[in-house]
Amino acid sequence: MSSIRARLGRLEGRGQRSHRRCPECGHTPDERRKMAVIYEEYPDKSFEGDPYEACSSCKEPLHTVIRVVYEGQEGGGDSYWPHAPA
Repeated sequence: MSSIRARLGRLEGRGQRSHRRCPECGHTPDERRKMAVIYEEYPDKSFEGDPYEACSSCKEPLHTVIRVVYEGQEGGGDSYWPHAPA
């Protein structure tokens, strides 16, 4: 019985560690990041800096990158995610 409790304790400890905040960037691995919007046609409206930058400590991305695509360009103005046939 004690070995089961020990195993459960180790598993719970792993889960708690995965939700800890990085001391450098302050994010947890599953936390939402700030948006970095990239407008290829309007660079003056785009995110300034490197939108793909990652934390040097935890290696997690610092931003969620959104690339704006207009109709007629790649993607045809539809969402990235495939849709089920109607």
